[in-house]
Amino acid sequence: MGGDGVFASARRVVTREIEASLTRVEEEEARALIAATTECQRVFVLGAGRSKLAVDGFAMRLTHLGLTAHVATNVTTPAIAPGDLLIVCSGSGETPGVVAITRQAIRAGARVAVVTATPDSALAAQADLVVRLREYGEDHQLSASTQFVGTLFEQAAFVFFDCLVMVMQRTVGATAEDMFARHTNLE
Repeated sequence: MGGDGVFASARRVVTREIEASLTRVEEEEARALIAATTECQRVFVLGAGRSKLAVDGFAMRLTHLGLTAHVATNVTTPAIAPGDLLIVCSGSGETPGVVAITRQAIRAGARVAVVTATPDSALAAQADLVVRLREYGEDHQLSASTQFVGTLFEQAAFVFFDCLVMVMQRTVGATAEDMFARHTNLE
């Protein structure tokens, strides 16, 4: 029942590719991002397209952890300042609007962390710290992913951020009850 069909085959491909991408994340890069996130005054997140969805979900969980988090492009987002951290999620690291907003954050004195598949990108060059989620090979050719370009990065980013939340939950001492109490009640 359902084990050998086309959906099961696709499911295996997707989950294997995400696992392969996440196992290549450098532990030191992940730890540096956790430290920067938990030690800053406020966290701002930025991305475009499906990368934005992944990093926006992370901002939600940071709020549940009791941290102050904002989505950079929301109309209610306050001014970024020294002591703040901007976390940028971009597979290519070259999205023009994202690069421009990142430059504004740097001019305002904020630190910048970039989660990207492209460590030699414009965004990575501006960052205080970079986490590489590999979707591309070392020669920047597309990886062996059978999914549409960018899809693996976006999936891996969402799961990567959830892994960080699990670690940070222990780091900040937030219980599931604490997190649930901060969950929206306007649903």
